[in-house]
Amino acid sequence: MSTLIKNCIIVPDGKTQFKGSVLIEDGKIKAFYHEGTDLPESEGIVEGDGNYLLPGMIDIHLHGSYGYDFIRDPQLSINEVAKGLVKEGTTAFMASLTVVSHQELCSLLNEYRTVEQPKDSAIFLGIHSEGPYLSKEYKALMDDTYLRDPDLNELNDMMKAAGDCLKIMTIAPERKGMNTFIPYALDQNITLMIGHTATSCEDAQKALDLGVTGFTHLYNAMTQHQHRSPGAVTAAILNPTAFCELIVDGFHTHPETVKATWKIMGPEQIVLITDAMLGKGMADGEYEFSLLKCRKTGNTVQVIETGRIAGSCITMIDAIKTMKEFTNCTIMDLVQMACINPAKVSKVFDSKGSIEIGKDADLIILDKELNLKYTMVQGESVYFG
Repeated sequence: MSTLIKNCIIVPDGKTQFKGSVLIEDGKIKAFYHEGTDLPESEGIVEGDGNYLLPGMIDIHLHGSYGYDFIRDPQLSINEVAKGLVKEGTTAFMASLTVVSHQELCSLLNEYRTVEQPKDSAIFLGIHSEGPYLSKEYKALMDDTYLRDPDLNELNDMMKAAGDCLKIMTIAPERKGMNTFIPYALDQNITLMIGHTATSCEDAQKALDLGVTGFTHLYNAMTQHQHRSPGAVTAAILNPTAFCELIVDGFHTHPETVKATWKIMGPEQIVLITDAMLGKGMADGEYEFSLLKCRKTGNTVQVIETGRIAGSCITMIDAIKTMKEFTNCTIMDLVQMACINPAKVSKVFDSKGSIEIGKDADLIILDKELNLKYTMVQGESVYFG
C-alpha cells in the first residue's frame, strides 16, 4: 500500500528542512517531492497542512506508563505502553528495568525475548537494564541489596535468557572488574552507559576509551563537575563524542544547567529521554515504583518518605517543548536529540531516526507549537490528533 504525506515542512535530519511531500510504500520511505513538483498517485493521502513532518521520536529510557511497570507482566506492559506512546509522538522505545534479583532479571529477560509486537503501536526495541552493576552510594531508588561488582557468568546467564533483546546496560565504571567486563559486554553487542556511579573523571574516561557509549541521565545519580574532584559529569564535558541522556523537565536538571549543557555540547551529544515511570498518563496520587511508595504531582514524582526524585512523568513531546523553551534550539536540533541520537545509541539508525529513502516510515506531524497532529508507524497511520 502507498500513502502520500503532502504539504509539509519536512525535517528529515538534524541539518536540513524543506517544503514538500513524502511517498510511503510497503512501510518504507519511497520518495521525496519538493514543493512545486508533480505528485504521484497513491492509495492514501495524509494532508500535512503546512506543519512539520519529523521522524518518530525514540525514547531509550522508559520504565513504564499508564499504570504499567516493565518489571511486571512483560507482554501486557508492552502492549499497553506501546499503544499509548504513539499518542505522544514516540514511535519506538526501550523498556528500562530497575534492579531486581539475578534470578528475577533472567526470568524477565526470558519473557521479553518472546514478546510479540502489538499492532498499531510504538515499536519495542529491546531492554535497557539499569544495573545491577551500580554504585550503592549513588543508588537513587535502586534496592542496594542487588547492587554489586560485575560477573561474567551472570552476564552469560542474562544473555542466554534474553536472546538478543538485552540492548543497553547502565554501569558504574569504578566497580571492581569493569576493565574486563566492559570489553566482554561490548563483544556481546550490548551498549554500555555510565550512570548511578561514584566514578572519578579518570575512571569514566578509561571506560569511554574502552568503548562505553555515554551517560545515563546526565547529572542525576553520579559524581559531579567539581573543581578539585572531577567526576562523571567532568568526563562527559571533556568527551566530544559521548552521548548524554538528559531529562528536560525543569526538575531533574535546572533550566540554567540545561542551557549550559546545550552551550557546551550542542545537539550532537544530547539524547532527550523521559525516564518516565508507571505514573505517566495517570492521575496525580500515590504509586509504587522500585518497591517504594511515591507521590506523583503533575510531571514530577517523589518518594513519599524521603522526597527524593523518583523518575518523571513527562512525554517526549514535553521533552522537546521544554528543550525548545530553555534553549531556543531549532526544530532540526530537536530531531537530532529526540530521533537521530537515540537511534544511534540503540543501534537502529540504519532503519529509524531520520527520514531517508529505504528507512522505516516511522513519522510524526507536529504543528508550529510542537503539538502532535499525526503518527505513522512502519507505514501505518496509528494516531490523528
